[in-house]
Amino acid sequence: MVIFCINEDELPMNDDSTIMEVKQTIIKKYNLSTNYIDLVFIMDKPSRILGKFNVEPGKLARPFDRHTLDKFAFKDKIRVEYSVVEGYEPKKKVVMVSRGRGAAGLGRGTIYNSTSRPSSIFDHTTTQQSLTLEPQYNLDSNDDFPTL
Repeated sequence: MVIFCINEDELPMNDDSTIMEVKQTIIKKYNLSTNYIDLVFIMDKPSRILGKFNVEPGKLARPFDRHTLDKFAFKDKIRVEYSVVEGYEPKKKVVMVSRGRGAAGLGRGTIYNSTSRPSSIFDHTTTQQSLTLEPQYNLDSNDDFPTL
């Protein structure tokens, strides 16, 4: 069992609860008008246990929301604060679209909005080209490579 300490309040949570469930519990307990918060760990030094996620001071990254508490290096009580986040939808899925390498310079897994595709950054209005010629060397030539 992990106990989250927020100010003077203690919030006990089971090890099989996810970080998202902890956040939802905090939102309900404090009657917050938002649907998402970020957790900020207040610690003097990081907490580390072999085979588990390290718990470091500062804001917890959002991709950890889906993991259960038993996967983290929590030891007994942990002091946390929360910061309210507006405009973030935790249930919204981001669609990853792969269009190959040649489509407008987009690589694999590029996120884009289908209504506003990126335009090419190549300047099609210029007609002048500069060409730098590199010297040609003959490996068998004594002029290019004199003997020592």
